[in-house]
Amino acid sequence: MNRNREYQTLLAELETAPNALENTVERALTRKNTLQKKRRLFLAPVVGMAACFTAFVLLVNLSIPFANACGRVPWLRELAKAVAFSPSLSAAVENEYVQPIGETKTEGGVTVTVEYVIVDRKQVNIFYTAQFPEEQRLYVNYDYGLDELHSWAASSGSAQLASGELQQIKLEFVESDVPASLDVCFGFYDEAAWRAAEPDPSSTEMPEFQEPDYLIEIPFHLEFDPYYTAQGEIIPVDTAFTLDGQRFTLTEVELYPTHLRVNLKADAENTAWLEGLALYLENEHGERFERPGGLTAAGDPEGEGMAVFWLDSTFFSHGQHLTLYITRARWKDKDASRVRLDLMEGIAENLPQGVRFHKAERQGNGWSVEFLESEKEIGGPSNLMSCHGFWDEDGNHYDIWQSGSRISSYQDPETGERIEEEGISVEDFSMYGFSGSVVYLEPTCNRVTNYDTPVAIPIK
Repeated sequence: MNRNREYQTLLAELETAPNALENTVERALTRKNTLQKKRRLFLAPVVGMAACFTAFVLLVNLSIPFANACGRVPWLRELAKAVAFSPSLSAAVENEYVQPIGETKTEGGVTVTVEYVIVDRKQVNIFYTAQFPEEQRLYVNYDYGLDELHSWAASSGSAQLASGELQQIKLEFVESDVPASLDVCFGFYDEAAWRAAEPDPSSTEMPEFQEPDYLIEIPFHLEFDPYYTAQGEIIPVDTAFTLDGQRFTLTEVELYPTHLRVNLKADAENTAWLEGLALYLENEHGERFERPGGLTAAGDPEGEGMAVFWLDSTFFSHGQHLTLYITRARWKDKDASRVRLDLMEGIAENLPQGVRFHKAERQGNGWSVEFLESEKEIGGPSNLMSCHGFWDEDGNHYDIWQSGSRISSYQDPETGERIEEEGISVEDFSMYGFSGSVVYLEPTCNRVTNYDTPVAIPIK
């Protein structure tokens, strides 16, 4: 039985839902009959997406008949789990916005099945399973056969797999559109190869990424239904507003079934670059559409700073009015000095707001550095200090190969005691092969503004 037929069979089973859920299923079937008309219009007014998400998740988690029906169609049961924390994808599934694939290939004892995709003009979500002996510890890399002209970004990199569990790959297409087809090659390798790819802290050379020796490579050629890849609309707004004395124009909103994008244009006379926003959408019923997981912002193609911001989609909702609210802005002043860090003395100058230098330690022939960052002041864990690499006193630039930001306790460098400090995250990174004692860092932002009263911008 193919995936489309399985899905129709499930819908038939749902028509016999228990009395407590009868109206919910009836509403879902009504949405099915009206969806074609809404899709032709592309721009759906904006209500009820959160309700759609809640209804679907409650059906999966609370209704025994519905859960049993999902159990008889394994891919849909796993889909419910996979999208439960994504309101946009949950709404897409409830409205049957899914393209079944059901293509299976086996190589060297590994069986990969691309189950289905959720795709529109700007985003591809691929759901697949990999079956292999459970005693194996397999990792996977993905090769998409795309070049830089596609201006794409993947939020799914190398990962350890559990046999039989549904996995998700997400690709965002920033300036270009999703192509009509996509080649995806799954490269499987074992734990030993993964360990071998780890950098050697005693090395004096900057590590380079090395493709592991793949045990198995399994390619797929995916053809996307043009109906799905055409979905989306550009909504002109052209509204000017001011944040902290910096001027911007909300030029347009891009609406797609899987997500929504807010596009801003900064005034050339601004004295600071916008490096991040905390924002959400709200309709006249008080329903919010928040930031999604994965990619949440993209840089300004015409200059510095961020200009495109991702939010959950309003595509399948029914409201009439929509307002954008901004609650926090991250800034990089154009005249801000670089941070000077004396590694030997443990002294840092020109640190950004909310950041403390914690420690620097010799690590092999390089250095390991830690900063402590206040989540309240900078808006959550962030690789604030490491993104741009570092410079020595002669102006030579070095890349930072590996960094991380985590919420955890930290160790007192003098006593060795673990310290618990609420609201503090730790950012650490290594400077491989650097033997000097003074470096200069370029933080991604140097100050943050929180708005107790959110800045409101009407969209429609």
